[in-house]
Amino acid sequence: MNFSALVPSEKNPALAALGTFRVIGIDLGTTNSAVAEIVFSVGHQGEVKPSCLSVNQLTRHGPEFDTLVPSILALWEGKLFIGTGAKDLRALIGDYNLKKYTNIFWDCKNDIGVRRTYHKAPEKFRSAKQIGGHLLKFLMEAVPDDGVKNTTTVVTVPASFQGAQRQDTLAAAKLANIDLTPGALLDEPIAAFIDYISSHSQEHFVVQSEKSKLLAFDFGGGTCDVALFELGRSKPGARAAIEVATFAVSRYHRLGGGDIDRKIVTEILIPQCVKQNGLQPNDLTYKDKAKYLLPALLGCAEALKIGLCREMKRKQDLGYYTEEEHEKLVYKLSGIYPCNLRNGTILQLKSPTLSAIEFDNVLEPFLDRSLLNYNESEYFQTCSVFAPLEDVLKRVELDSDDIDYCLLVGGSSLIPQIDKAIENYFTYAKILRFDNVEATQTAVAHGAAWQALSLVVRGKGLVRPVTGSSIKINTQSGPVDLIKNQTELPFPVSGKWAKNEQLVVPETSLTEEVPLKVELHGDRNQILWNNTWKIRPVVSKGDSLILHYRMDANQVLHLRLSLKDWPEQEFESIVENPLSAIDNPSVERNRILELEEQLRSEVLSEREQQQIVIELVELEWELGHMEQALDYLIELNRTKPSSWILNRMGIIAGKLGDYDREEKFYREAARISPRYSASLFNLAQSQDNQGILEESVQTIEEAIRREPASPYLIFKARLSDKLKQPKYVREELLERAFRDYGNLQLLNDFEFLWYERGANLAGDASKITDVEKERKRRREQGKIIERVEGVLPELKNELTKRTQ
Repeated sequence: MNFSALVPSEKNPALAALGTFRVIGIDLGTTNSAVAEIVFSVGHQGEVKPSCLSVNQLTRHGPEFDTLVPSILALWEGKLFIGTGAKDLRALIGDYNLKKYTNIFWDCKNDIGVRRTYHKAPEKFRSAKQIGGHLLKFLMEAVPDDGVKNTTTVVTVPASFQGAQRQDTLAAAKLANIDLTPGALLDEPIAAFIDYISSHSQEHFVVQSEKSKLLAFDFGGGTCDVALFELGRSKPGARAAIEVATFAVSRYHRLGGGDIDRKIVTEILIPQCVKQNGLQPNDLTYKDKAKYLLPALLGCAEALKIGLCREMKRKQDLGYYTEEEHEKLVYKLSGIYPCNLRNGTILQLKSPTLSAIEFDNVLEPFLDRSLLNYNESEYFQTCSVFAPLEDVLKRVELDSDDIDYCLLVGGSSLIPQIDKAIENYFTYAKILRFDNVEATQTAVAHGAAWQALSLVVRGKGLVRPVTGSSIKINTQSGPVDLIKNQTELPFPVSGKWAKNEQLVVPETSLTEEVPLKVELHGDRNQILWNNTWKIRPVVSKGDSLILHYRMDANQVLHLRLSLKDWPEQEFESIVENPLSAIDNPSVERNRILELEEQLRSEVLSEREQQQIVIELVELEWELGHMEQALDYLIELNRTKPSSWILNRMGIIAGKLGDYDREEKFYREAARISPRYSASLFNLAQSQDNQGILEESVQTIEEAIRREPASPYLIFKARLSDKLKQPKYVREELLERAFRDYGNLQLLNDFEFLWYERGANLAGDASKITDVEKERKRRREQGKIIERVEGVLPELKNELTKRTQ
């Protein structure tokens, strides 16, 4: 790109005075980071190119130089290791007594903007932004000290980053003594796109007389972002500059190649390790896997993935990669990979392998075209890459056939199966790829450097941010435009506030609080956001409202709504990215992070700690994270043994198929509380499911001796049928059970379930009819009628018409 041709030095004295200067672009990645520079001489004619700097990275064996810097930090033997050296130490996490978030840190970018601290870490390493600050400072230290002035630095962020995350990134830059000016925080897909148009001929992908739609698919280590651009020319002619408008963005946070690596470790490498060391699957605890094996083997999984993909690509390029070849392809790493567990046990993984078929199975949920939902286990999360793709197209009412170009960005886009899936999805689009692996991995840093140069030379960025949809406020008379589609951001351009004075208070009582519903709509009348402003009395129908609003270049909408005659009553809100889809961790996961932070950072009583741990167990249970829930319970039971805790431990062990520990936990629950019977009932059911009926009978009889509860009697009646005992045995047990049952409406769900089973077992038509009636009543009672509280504002003109 010829910047000197765009802004001749004689027309810009301030620029001319700079002479030769340097700009910096930094890709602050989840998995890897990079720093690029452009050295620019004002008045120089010809092409300008960015270059990634080779960074000196300390390792245990001496310095290593590479343009890619793993985003990992480690504190070991009094030294700070960043990059390759820290990554090597992670593989030996058990050998050197390293603990995540204490003296070794990775994946911290996922915590930026989140209320989470690393309370066991040394000072200046206790938050994600502090870790980011160390990483940015380390990257800046690679910039040559050659007397050339550094004028501007641009740092990239995922398109998925919201306001708090962007603010923390700015704070991290400040900790690294980097002053980021407006426009110097750039979305990663946009940075990659800038690098592509800068390094490739504009002619081969931009039609001169038409608008073209280009989609950037950025699948990196920690995020999967999709940005849709509309391209055009600012004027006719082959030398005209390209105009780029951001049309829509879909933001899927925490979906990245790192999840693929964790799935390889969990489903491929740990089973290999278990088998090689003569263990049973349940011999390893959650902590063994999550805190020792998983971090130790992540590098191994990544190396297997990369090696297998390169071999697949090599065979594909040679033209002889058949289905039969695919089924036979296995990639092996030579050597032994030791893993030290917390109890001193040393496991060894010898010559780990990954087959193409195994890799297909790992990738299946990431490439599913039908199931687009987010799923999470204790060790990894999965989501289809087609979720953000279909989401961004749906938001602007386009189909995949409407896309002209698709640019593949990010290291994970190099996986052959993903590349092929994207190519098949965009049937009519031209797939744009960078020239090689290195260009793909450094594109974001290069694009950031181009943006930095544009900020200096042109006084603005290379991409014009615009809204991808109108934003309207809903009223009783319908939606009213606030910001029109394709409006350039920031809006207003001055950065001040726009004002709407059309709104009034709807009909209301003079004495009651008014719940005014503030509701934003898009072009298709979809609700983008809503909230309720409770206006204190006294207000009257027709009282004027004033709405102030503005939207910044990061698509953050600021709202202020007040009464004209009582400005002290004001509703204020910030709406993060109303036009973009953001897929973040579930409500349950956010609550888990919040509770874990409370345990780490607050002074709590023993009872408060127990309550938090119990809630954590319930949340992990709801998410299906049985091993993690069991780990919490084991720790809680160590400090405060109880039958209830042990019973839950037994239930989880049973779900995991660990029947020995299941019985051990159930028996211990019964032992410490002689009157406690629930664990024995659960054990009897498990024994029944396993087909050991005699043991099940003995256990349920023990439970009945402690508490002759009706469900226990009905369960024993079912066992009597399975054991082909005389009919009268079953009938006597059922008679005793029904004698103690009261009003069906007063039964809890557990009691009612067993009443229903008893009625069916007895074949009692009257009781079965009663069950059906009660079940219908419970269904009706459980119906929740969704309603949104509040009343919409009225338009001043419409209210005047109705009152005349």
